[in-house]
Amino acid sequence: MKQSLLTILAVTSAGAISAQDGQLSQYDAAPVLLNPALTGMYENADFRMSSNVRSQWSSLSSNFLTTAFAYDVSMERRYGFGSYLSNYNMAGIMNTFQAGVTGAYNVMDNKADQTLSVGVNLGLIYKKINDHQLVWDAQYDDGNFNTDLPSGEFLQKGRRLMPEVSLGIAYRGTDPQKMINPFGNFALFHVTTPDESIFRMEESDLHIRYVVNGGVRIQVIEPLTLIPQGVYMRQGNDQLIHAGMMAEFNIGGSMYSVVGGGSYRWNDAIVAQVGLKHKNAMYRFSYDVNTSPLRSYTNRNGAYEFSIVYYGTHSGRERRVKSGSF
Repeated sequence: MKQSLLTILAVTSAGAISAQDGQLSQYDAAPVLLNPALTGMYENADFRMSSNVRSQWSSLSSNFLTTAFAYDVSMERRYGFGSYLSNYNMAGIMNTFQAGVTGAYNVMDNKADQTLSVGVNLGLIYKKINDHQLVWDAQYDDGNFNTDLPSGEFLQKGRRLMPEVSLGIAYRGTDPQKMINPFGNFALFHVTTPDESIFRMEESDLHIRYVVNGGVRIQVIEPLTLIPQGVYMRQGNDQLIHAGMMAEFNIGGSMYSVVGGGSYRWNDAIVAQVGLKHKNAMYRFSYDVNTSPLRSYTNRNGAYEFSIVYYGTHSGRERRVKSGSF
């Protein structure tokens, strides 16, 4: 039953319904993938590296695994350049790999206490169906599916390579003298709507994914910062609403800060996360408690996720990064 459910989840992502992109609960820990206009938009560092791992529905015998890595550089607080890799493995049945380059330009004066940037991603999407993991009605035998039986099916060209373009615009308040610094982003992914039909039986355009993200950094007192924020995404007929609160507390003026928070993804999951910030690196772990009808099969187990974001300098001389850069 669990294997059949996984097959349904993966194949409906690849069939007549247009496939949806893999998503992260810690979306702000992958800024380049959240909005290309955020490429290189940070202070007091030359480069940024982010790494993300998400394991979803592991209680269903085979999990959905999302991994991502991005590297971007900042030049004179005016230009940003970078690259990214991401992979979305749906229970070994369907796999989506994405790679590309990204760039951004800050239209504000580089000495201003804010940034307003525009950005673009140029990338490739590679999708593949592993038909050896699929089961068919001809393999149903005495109440079970027997994969040793011939399926009677022959699938051709179970893979697709597609070029794509994504665009974005982003605003960030960065004034250290202000208690409140707002931020807001808008991005369009897959604006070229490439044909993603893997089996070529009929054309199926990949829907544009619209992303709106916003929030505010509130310096409550010297060691405590609160970050209420949310994101809205829409792709085809599907939408995602995710909102919550993060908090960062510096430990006695040291190089360590603890972070934690919670959020809710509408009709899907409650997300709790905790982390540690040391010098120029942030480590975060989160866990999703499933609240959708799928909880009957997952025992409310949703997903766990881990991220690392690191800021560094090409000269090798360490500079402590302001918390606002996170």
